[in-house]
Amino acid sequence: MTDRVNLTPVAIREGHAFADTVFRGVPTRADHDLVPSAVFTQPELGTVGLTEEAAREAGPIEVYSATFRPMKSLFAGRPDRVLMKLIVATDTRRVLGCHIVGEGAAEMIQLAAVAVKMGATKQDFDRTVAVHPTMAEELVTMRKPVRTA
Repeated sequence: MTDRVNLTPVAIREGHAFADTVFRGVPTRADHDLVPSAVFTQPELGTVGLTEEAAREAGPIEVYSATFRPMKSLFAGRPDRVLMKLIVATDTRRVLGCHIVGEGAAEMIQLAAVAVKMGATKQDFDRTVAVHPTMAEELVTMRKPVRTA
């Protein structure tokens, strides 16, 4: 047990950092900031960055959220639902967190993590053309915050 993020991909990164530092002479630190994670339940949960509560403590935020029945389950008559949430810093417009509950959440959060890690802003998400009809398109079509804090 460590005092860091206890996930296999993090341990692999830490091992590479250790090997680079000790055996290659290239001082390397593992980056523990903005590590995405997923819970493989039904439905899946994917998350990266700050929770709404943690972001609120850091400063003013806007919360964008969508809950919907995805087309592929809607047409099949299934009651499946999806929840997506973006946490945005009011002052910088930077996306501080992304949270997804629904089928394929792990796959979607991996890609969203790249944008969040790069410091993408809400405007960057808004400028991105949606792939229709996908669940992930909601990440780039949420236009109005559901609440501010």
